[in-house]
Order: sequence, then C-alpha cells, then structure tokens
Amino acid sequence: MSPDKESEVNNRGFLRRRADLATAGFEAAESPMLVIGPDGEIAVASKGVGIMLGMDNRDLVGLSLEHLFVPASSVAHCGEEGHCGSSVLRQLQVRHAKGDIIPVEVQCSPFVAHYEGVEPGEDPQRNNHCLMLLADIRKRDHEDQMRAARLAKLSLLNQVSEALYGANLSLDQILEAVLICMTAGQGLRFNRAFLLLINETGDHLQGEIAIGPSNAEEASRIWKDLADQPGDLFEMMTSYDQSIKQTDVAVNEIVNHMSVPMEDQDHILIRVMADRHVLRVIGATTIPGVETVRRWLGCEEFAVAPLTTRAGSIGVIVADNAISGTEISDLDLEFLQMFANQSAGAIENSRLYSELEQRLIDLRKAHQKQKDNQVTLMRMERLSVMGETSAIVAHELRNPLVAIGGFARTLMRNLEEGDPNRQYADIISSEVARMETIIHDLLDFIRPKKRLRKEVVIDRIVGETADKFQEELNDKGIRLEMNLQTNGIALAVHPGEIQQILQNYIINAMQAQPDGGRIEVCSLLVDGGVKVEVRDDGPGFAKEVGDKLYSPFFSTKTTGSGLGLTICAQIIKSHGGVTGAENQPDGGAVFSFILPLPRNDPGT
Repeated sequence: MSPDKESEVNNRGFLRRRADLATAGFEAAESPMLVIGPDGEIAVASKGVGIMLGMDNRDLVGLSLEHLFVPASSVAHCGEEGHCGSSVLRQLQVRHAKGDIIPVEVQCSPFVAHYEGVEPGEDPQRNNHCLMLLADIRKRDHEDQMRAARLAKLSLLNQVSEALYGANLSLDQILEAVLICMTAGQGLRFNRAFLLLINETGDHLQGEIAIGPSNAEEASRIWKDLADQPGDLFEMMTSYDQSIKQTDVAVNEIVNHMSVPMEDQDHILIRVMADRHVLRVIGATTIPGVETVRRWLGCEEFAVAPLTTRAGSIGVIVADNAISGTEISDLDLEFLQMFANQSAGAIENSRLYSELEQRLIDLRKAHQKQKDNQVTLMRMERLSVMGETSAIVAHELRNPLVAIGGFARTLMRNLEEGDPNRQYADIISSEVARMETIIHDLLDFIRPKKRLRKEVVIDRIVGETADKFQEELNDKGIRLEMNLQTNGIALAVHPGEIQQILQNYIINAMQAQPDGGRIEVCSLLVDGGVKVEVRDDGPGFAKEVGDKLYSPFFSTKTTGSGLGLTICAQIIKSHGGVTGAENQPDGGAVFSFILPLPRNDPGT
C-alpha cells in the first residue's frame, strides 16, 4: 500500500473514532436533543429526550419526526434546506410514550454532514441534517416560578434579618418574632411552629414557645385578621397583634410537654441538631422519636430545622401544616434551613447580649458595694477615733459634773421656797442629771460591759419587766396587754441587758401616745429563735427614718442622747440576734428583737 493510501486509511480511522466518540457523548447527554437526517428520520437521540418522552433513547433512532410531534404537519419539512433556522424558536408539542401531550420549545440548527466514501465534489448539500434542541415548557415555567419564589423569599430573609438584628428586640421578643415569620402569610406560611432550646443545664432539649391555631375555624379567622393588617413582615415581627397571641394557648400546651434528653442521640430532634441539616418527615420512617413527635403534634408530616451557630447547636424548630394539610415542599425546606440559620444567630447574640448586660449590672453593683465599703470603712475609722476621744472627754467631764450637780442640789436645799435663785438651782441640777445620763449611755456604747449570761426563762423576764411599768401606765391612761407564748423556753442571756432593751421599748411606746392608748408586749416562737415585740397605738414613724432608728445619735425626740436604740441593737447583736422596727397596718409601731435558740434545742 502506497504511503498516500496508508495515510488516507489512517485518517479515515481517526475520523471514524472521533465520530463514534461524539455520538456516544451525544447519546449520554442529559439535555433533550435530536439529530434529524435528510429523510426526516431520527439519526441520534440523547438520553435527555428519552427521559422526556418516557422511552429508551436508542429506540427513537430511525423513527420519523412525524411520529413524535403533534400535529405531524408541524415538522413535515424539518430538515429540508432553508426551512430550519438557528435563530428560530418554535412552540410545538410532542407525544409521551403514555400518550400525554407535552408542550416543548424547539430550536433547530441545520448542518451538512459528509459521509465516508462520498467525494466532496459529489453534491455536498445532499447530506443536509438538523440538530434539534427541545425544552419542556412546563419544566421551564416551573423553574421560572421557583426562581421568582426564591427571589421573593430572599427579600423576606432581608426583612427577617432587619427585624432580628436591627430592631433591638429582647430574647423573648426574638423567639416570638421567629415563630411569627414561620407562620405569617408574608413569611414561610407554615400552619404551626414550635421552638425548642437546650436548657441552661444542657441536659435537655426543652420546648419554649409555639405559635399557631388549634383548628381550621380558628386558622381561618387568624389568617383573615393577618391579611387585613397593613404593613410588611418586618412590622408584623416587631409588633405582633396581642389578640392573635391569645389563640396560641393550645399549641403552647403542646410545646410545654416537648422535652428530649440530650443523651438520647438517636432521637430525631437530637439527630437533626447533630447533622445540622433540615429534615422532612413523611410516611413511614424508622427514625427513633418520630412517633413521639407525631403524637405531640397530632399530624403525620412535619419538618425539623436545627438552630446552629459557630459554637454549636442551641435548639430546633418544628413546623407543620396540620390545619391546611398542604405538602411541605423542597423550596419550603430550603428556606426553612436558611431562616433557621439566621434565627440561631439572632438568638445566640441576644443571649450573649443579655449575659453581658447582666455582667455589667453585677460589675456596677460590685463597684458600688466597694465604694460603700470604702465609705463605711472610713466612717468606722472616724467613729473609732471619735469613740476614743469621747471616752476621754466623758471621763474628764464626769467628775466636774458630779461636783456641779452636788453643789446645785445643796444650794437648792439651802434656799427658801420663794427665792428666785432656787428655780435656777433646780434647772442646773436637772441639766447636770441629763448630762450624766448622756455620758453614761455614751460610755456604755463605746465600751460595752462584760457579758455575764445565765439561763433565763424569756417569758418570765419579759413579764417582770413590763409589770414594773404597770402603775406608771395606769397614771397615763395606757392599757398594758401581755401575750407571752414561748412556753417557758429558757435562753442564756444577760438579764439586765434584756430588761434594759424592754424598758427602752416600753418607754418609747409610752412617749408615742401621751394622751393614752394601748401597749401590747408579745413573745412567740419563730423559725430558729424567740421573738419579743412591743406594740403601741401611736402615730408610728415616718417611712424615710425607718432605716435610721437604730443608728447612733439619731433620734426623733428633742431630748435624749440618740443612743438608746443603738445600744439595744448592740446588745442583741452580741447575743447573736437581730432587732427590728415597723409600722402596723392599722396604725402604731412595733419594735422587736429576736434571740436565737440553742443549736441543740429541738425547736431549731
């Protein structure tokens, strides 16, 4: 064989292999395509056109176009030169293998094919072919609708983002807004939505809040009310109608019963959080927990979306169409996934903000407490210095005052009754006695006496102390009532100090009702101690001075040292108890103290 002949044979082999490769690729293509020969028959068919017509694409080879298209006349001249054009789109119809008519859009591209063995000079136009591209108009329209729906949903997601991140909502408001978007007609359009979050201890996935009607009648009314409300989704999410919220009672009873242990890793709700992907449940399923969720919801079909952040999962959203029965579509799931991701971020941000806000409050409280402690410490230092100074001054003043008082009393005794100087001597004597009392109280306050305690029956010492005032009370028209109920309990106390406190309380009660009244002395058992109260029918004390009554040098009277109640509080504190004062609802004041019971006492 000559070299030229051998080269020609090799070239034909290469072309044949290339043609076979191109044909195989064409046949495997997913796009619906046909190659039409000059006789109007199908030369090659792609896999895509076979799927469209419900046939094996190899069975289409050799069929006439008129066998596929309806009416047949619409393609009677297809393939003829000059009839097809690459820029022409035609709306035609093809017949499915089952007899259904499918509207298609057809675009033809004519071309000339040269066969092996045909010389170029032999009528090159006789092998005129057509490449026919088909598109299912129904599928195209559906895809157009899906694109439009996605664009609309993306606009909604933008509104959702503005509401969740830009409206300064609290955590409860965010949870509410999330479910509003899930069920609103302007939102994802689910009938009901249930939100579950991992609890603070992290051991359970717990139902938090739900939104949705309880029946079809209620749903119809709610959806009508929502349709009548002006505004977009942002306004709905940030200002939810309170009347509509009242219809959520039934679904919130459901969500309150939703609880899944986090250790139950196979449960559908826990598994969805682990997989981080939305899941639709329809028909029969073997996933653990599905039947439990169906029993909660009362419906067969539902969707679960995880609420996931970078730090991990925080919960799930469960949604259904139990009222309308509408199928949950793939597009619903797609946007439920995106919406859940947005919601999770907003919930986590709100939690972090609340935590940060609480920490800031705690920090401010700690700072204020530190400032108060510093003020208290400085005050205690000043009081310490004042105490030492006062003790020195009191000792220095006591002796001169004793001498002055003694001389004044002697002078008063030596003066005649009618002598005007006798009145001045009496005043000097009285004022000296008052100053001696103040010095005595001051020294008691600064340097408490040694505590000599013994077992004393509380009711006995209280009763004896009160009885000492019986005559004086009768003279002032004040009725004394005793109500002692400690049942003979004895405590280790300093008897004189307890008497001093009771005397102080009773004297204050007498001074509060100069025109007569009633004083009631009570004792009773309280949790862990014995409480003694002195009640009066006087005017009580002003609310603003209630916290100052036991403070040093504070007094509501024009006379006295202002240390009486302070010493009382100091005595009771040294006994391990507490003092108190309050106004009675019906008038009058109550001054009290509580002494603790011994630790081994059966009443403690």
